[in-house]
Amino acid sequence: MRKRIASLAAIVSAAIMGGCASTTTEDVKIYSAAQLRQGEYETVKRIWVESWRTALWVPTYSSRDDGIAALRDKAASLDANGLINVDCYGDSGLFGGSQTFTCYGKAIEVR
Repeated sequence: MRKRIASLAAIVSAAIMGGCASTTTEDVKIYSAAQLRQGEYETVKRIWVESWRTALWVPTYSSRDDGIAALRDKAASLDANGLINVDCYGDSGLFGGSQTFTCYGKAIEVR
């Protein structure tokens, strides 16, 4: 009898844990500022700007698409389901090397 209860408890636990899956990158939508009003979402984190490390180093990417993909990955890891105020800007460096992009945005939880 105890084995059956233990087996049933394990199955129920697995089902519950499966329902608590974290947000995937594909679930993270990018919103323009005009699409949402302030009360329709909650800020999870400002990506790449809230840390003291950004005074010394900010990640750069070879293209805007790579930068936005990294933002979506980071937002998903924070269990945010959206991004707002997303922007990327290019920089070819002090000596005019190849262009790199710095991207930032706000990870949000849309209600």
